Amino acid sequence: MSRALTRQLAQIRSALMAGNAPAALAGLDDLTRIAARKGIDAPTRDLLEPALADLRALAQASLKGAQQAAEQVRAIVQAARSLQTYDSLGQRHVNETRANAPQRF
Repeated sequence: MSRALTRQLAQIRSALMAGNAPAALAGLDDLTRIAARKGIDAPTRDLLEPALADLRALAQASLKGAQQAAEQVRAIVQAARSLQTYDSLGQRHVNETRANAPQRF
């Protein structure tokens, strides 16, 4: 495998690990350009496939983590905007508080 491809794969991996999506996308664009310019033969393709599979798994894990974080933020915002009480039978009641979203100045 060429050094340029190896270096580019390492940069993409480190960008994904750091959570830097724009750098990872830019790295993928560069990898595509390098591969198109130099071409990829069958042995190189076989060597690249495990590294690309690793990058796919990292990207999927990053997406899943981002989706979970967004869901938690939505739950926090909903909890902040509502008042949850329980009656004597243990039934939950949710009353909207109509609280304004916090503002930063």
